[in-house]
Amino acid sequence: MSASTPPAAPATPPAPAGPDPATFWAGRRVLVTGGCGFGGGHLVIRLVALGAEVSVLDRDPGQEGVLAVDPARSRVDVREGDVRDEAAVAGALRRWRPQAVFHLAAQPLVPESVRAPADTLAVNAGGTYTLLEAVRRVDHVAAFVFASTGGYYGENHDDRPLHEDDPARAAANLYGASKIAADVAVQAYARTFGLPASVCRFMNTYGPGDRQTSRLVPHAIRRLREGGPYDFGERDDGTTRLDFLYVGDMVEGYLRVAERLARHPGGCYNFGSGRPTAIREVARMVSEAYDGVAREPVFRGPHRVRPLVKSLDVTRARTELGWTPAVPLAEGIARTVRYATAGPPG
Repeated sequence: MSASTPPAAPATPPAPAGPDPATFWAGRRVLVTGGCGFGGGHLVIRLVALGAEVSVLDRDPGQEGVLAVDPARSRVDVREGDVRDEAAVAGALRRWRPQAVFHLAAQPLVPESVRAPADTLAVNAGGTYTLLEAVRRVDHVAAFVFASTGGYYGENHDDRPLHEDDPARAAANLYGASKIAADVAVQAYARTFGLPASVCRFMNTYGPGDRQTSRLVPHAIRRLREGGPYDFGERDDGTTRLDFLYVGDMVEGYLRVAERLARHPGGCYNFGSGRPTAIREVARMVSEAYDGVAREPVFRGPHRVRPLVKSLDVTRARTELGWTPAVPLAEGIARTVRYATAGPPG
């Protein structure tokens, strides 16, 4: 079976129909932290298209992400602010009075977490605590949705898809540790204070406009554009198999979770393809999408006797949210490469 073949139809029944997004989000006030970044930008653009009144708090609002070049930007109130700043966070909630908060602000890069562990922990864990404290002191937030990570489950070496009830495992890096701390905090606030909050655990999100070349797909595109060796360095030997999720599917996951919070208590949800793909194969797919040439990627990491493997069980998202990944890996990579080589449409 090819990496781009959609999963077989599930045996479990789909979720009951939820609210119509076209009417649910129309006129709804929404705050997105980190909304000028890669995932946040895509989420903001989708919310604007659905008619939401969107505001963004971002410590780097001038970054050249997907939102900066999209017409939706003119319809969004963007303010500079750090989620670690109690006054900035409280002021944002007071000014915009959001009904839904999507918390995506984070230091998202593993290499950066090694270089600057204190900042990573302060932003990812401390910033989440600051935002949770501010949200629980107001009465207008009906949904708090947190962007967590599949790194919650640590390193794995078997093919069993990981379930939301699996425990957090020792993090492989400081980024993972910081996100686990934030993930657990959101769950604790929901239980302790009745906060209408849910956690979304995503695996290796990729898509148009991602500029972070420490991640596999943007790194591959940069190498191809430079025309040099198709080299992926010493972080891996190429055998690691991971779940990859297209950014548009991630956005739909966020929306489904927030829509459910309007009717039910929160919970934790996995989002992924449900099928791990070797990163060497993903690199080959990027090369073929770029110019039709099947280059052999170079991975110079130490050989692993037991390859790392990680995929997420998405049964809960399917049955409770009616969510399934819509974009196969090959198609998502093709869209990503087209955006990188031709620029955004229009």
